Formats: sequence, structure tokens, C-alpha cells
Amino acid sequence: MPKADERRMSLAGFGLLRFQLVLLLIAIAIRILNWIFDSPTGIVGILLYTLVAGNVVHLLLLPGRPLFERRPRPWNWIGYLLLLIFAGFVANVTAELPIYFLFPVHGAGVSFLQAVRSDMPITLLIALIVGIVFFVFNDSRARLETQHAEMQRRLQSQVQLGLKEVHALQSDLEQAHEIQVHLLPHETPQLPGFQIACAWQPARSVSGDYFDVLPLGDGKMGLCIADVSGKGMAAALLMANLQASVKAFAREDVSPAELCSRLNSALCDNIAPGRFVTLFYAVLHGEPRVLEYESAGHCLPLLVHLDGAIEFPEASSGVLGLFSHWTFSDHEQALATGDVLVMVTDGVLEAWNAKEEEFGYKRVIESVLASRQGGAHEIRKRVLEDVTAFCNGQFHDDASLIVVTVD
Repeated sequence: MPKADERRMSLAGFGLLRFQLVLLLIAIAIRILNWIFDSPTGIVGILLYTLVAGNVVHLLLLPGRPLFERRPRPWNWIGYLLLLIFAGFVANVTAELPIYFLFPVHGAGVSFLQAVRSDMPITLLIALIVGIVFFVFNDSRARLETQHAEMQRRLQSQVQLGLKEVHALQSDLEQAHEIQVHLLPHETPQLPGFQIACAWQPARSVSGDYFDVLPLGDGKMGLCIADVSGKGMAAALLMANLQASVKAFAREDVSPAELCSRLNSALCDNIAPGRFVTLFYAVLHGEPRVLEYESAGHCLPLLVHLDGAIEFPEASSGVLGLFSHWTFSDHEQALATGDVLVMVTDGVLEAWNAKEEEFGYKRVIESVLASRQGGAHEIRKRVLEDVTAFCNGQFHDDASLIVVTVD
């Protein structure tokens, strides 16, 4: 049976069976009153009369709801009382029919109309009780439905407002992503005698990673890779500030240590508390083939020699943006034909698989050795493919790398 029909056959939330139980209790109460006043009516007759009268009143009240439902006071009460009186009279006549012919309690010679008049008080009592129960539950149901409709309306309004905010945020993120993409190098500058390739894989729409390849003139190239603490828009904004500062400070006559010192002073004056930046900056000299570098708390670069030997050019300076008094030092690393230099952010090294194993330097080395014959671009492609497959494309942190091969 459809739910709408079930509601029509119920008493404002009462099930049909529960309503019959209510009528049974009413019949028992009437029988007790009859016993007190020494009335001869039996329990079977009273029960039959009550069930018939109660159900007739109920069935007449249901289609009469428009007379009182959701009407203002006092018209709801006036309409309801008129309907209840009418239902009482109809129920009185209907219930009297089986009683009059099956239980001649009124004695011989009593007409049907006299029997109807004599039982009218009982019928009106039944109608009144049923009517009160009906009205209370029907009014409660109507109020609950009204409140529920209002809550749904408010909820839908909030959902629509939330969707608009989400769409606006998504649009802002897309625009921020486009802006950030334009901050990174579109074409990687090259230095004679070397091949340079870069890759970037943000974990979200915007990234806190920054890398750049900066022509410095006189056979020099600046290499910068950095990672801003945190994720999301705050990290992206700090990354944009860092990018502007690097481009402003990176000059031919500025050493890596001096650049880190300037960046640290600028960030300490403007960065939010608790934020910091790790950065690796190097100046690649074409002749002689030397890498001059400084690492401000960043991941160590990986250097793979032609004979397969592995080296990690070390530096132990502090991160940028925490303490303005930290000092930085320049370091040098000689390069030879066949060397491969790989600079990464921790999003590459710390990418994990289903077993929560990190990709790590070992797998980076394996990727480099497997693809070094193809040059810097093939190495970059292989490393990125291997780490993506390792973590099943689920990057939990931004991943960037710069690959330099020595011809």
C-alpha cells in the first residue's frame, strides 16, 4: 500500500491497529460507567457500538480536514466543531443499526429513533474523545510538517549558498593555479655543455614548491628549488613572494650564500610565525664545470657519476624565515662528463605506496641509472613516472625536480 494511502487510513500518526486499541479502551471505560449506573448493556454491545461509531467519526473527519486544517483561529475550531457534530450524528445512526437489531436492550416497542436519541450521549462522548485525539495529533502533525518544510527550505538555501561558495572557491583556485603556472619557467633555459630539465607535480590545485632556472650571463646559470612549509593557498602565496625575491636577488655577482642570506632577511621580516622555507640554490659554471651551491635546510641533491658512483653534495645551513641571524656558506662541487645532478623536493622522496613505504633516494637512483642514456629530459620523465606509479598518483605533498646532465 502506498505511503500516502497509509497516512489517510491512520489517525494523524496513529496506525489503524493502534486506533482500534484506543476505541477498545473507550469501550471498556463506557462499560465501567454503565456498571456504575447499573445499565443493562453488555460488553459485546458496547464494544461493537464503540468500534462502529469511532471508525465512522474517524472516516468522516479525514476528508473534512480542509474545513479546519491550517486555518487561523478561531475558524479552525469552528469548522472542526461543526464537522465533529455532524460526524457524531452520522456515527450515532450508523452504530445504532447493529445494536438495535442484535441487542434489543431498549425493550419491546422502542422505536429506532428513540434508540438513536437514547444512545446519543454515548455517541457524542465517543465522537468527542475521537475528535480530541484526532485534532491533537492532526494539529501536531501539521505543525511538524510545516516546521519540516521550513527546515528543508532553510537547508536547501544553505546548500545552495554553500555550492555557490564552493564554485567561487574552485574558480579562485583555478585562477591561482594558472597564475602559479605562469610564475614557473615555461621553457627551461640551457647552458652549453649541459642539459637541464624540470618537472612539477602539485598535490593540490596550488603548490608550495618553487623551482627556477635563471640565466646569469657570462656562462653561468642559476638553479633554484625550494619548498614552502604547509600546503594550499597560504603556501602558494608565500611561494609567489619567494619567487619574486629570488628573481630580484639572483645576479651574476651574487653567490648562493649571499642570496640565501638576503632571502632569509626578507622572509624573516614578512613571513607569518611558524612558516619557513627550505631552499637549494646553485650557480652552474660552464667553464670550469663547477657547481657553486648552498642548501638552506633543503633535501640533499643527488649526484650520479659516469661510473655509477653516488655522491650527495652536502650543506648544513638552516632554513629560511625563522632566524635572521643565521649565516650561510658557499660550497663547490666539480662536475665531469656523464655526471647527473638531480635536485628534488621532499614530495618526491616522501611519496608513499600502499604499504606506507617511501620512494626515497634509492628508487630515485634506480630511475636515474635506468634512463641516464636518454639525457636530462628522459631522466626527468622516468623519475616522475616511477614516483607516480609508486604512489598510485596519490601525491600527499608537492613534488618538483630539476635534472642536470653534463655533456
